[in-house]
Amino acid sequence: MDSLLQQVMHRLEERKHTSTEVSFNQQVTPPSDQIFLRNGKVILRNISISLVKDLYSMEKTNAWVNWVLEGISYDVKFYFLINEQMVNFIPRMMILDWPILFVVNNESPVIASHNRIITRGEIAAKPDKSILVRYQQQLITDEAVDICNYKKIKIKIRTEENCIWRE
Repeated sequence: MDSLLQQVMHRLEERKHTSTEVSFNQQVTPPSDQIFLRNGKVILRNISISLVKDLYSMEKTNAWVNWVLEGISYDVKFYFLINEQMVNFIPRMMILDWPILFVVNNESPVIASHNRIITRGEIAAKPDKSILVRYQQQLITDEAVDICNYKKIKIKIRTEENCIWRE
């Protein structure tokens, strides 16, 4: 029994460090759930705004939404590769609370803050070249802006907390 347990633990540890890339295509059926057993990280390319909207709305008639939700239940880390124009279409709550990391141009994670005032310490802990989405009523300290400049973090200000299609 110990041998079996060791094999399972070894496989789970291996899975944490294994990733795969999948191209999204609304016209094609998503891959099998077996992908989640072998990979702890799934990078999804060619994301569409409609997929983000359907996922946020929990549109269960969309097979890709069901597939992503199933992956989340397997504790898979999802990375959605998007372009910078799509950032305005991602609901802020999805950036903050969903177990999905949106990445612009393969290098810039999209981040946000729950805090009313964004501080230097908070920004210092964020990855370089990130894109910070904040809403107009959210304040950011001068020191935090300096750190953003130093770390090449772009700041996108929204007039409302919601994204374009949620207003």
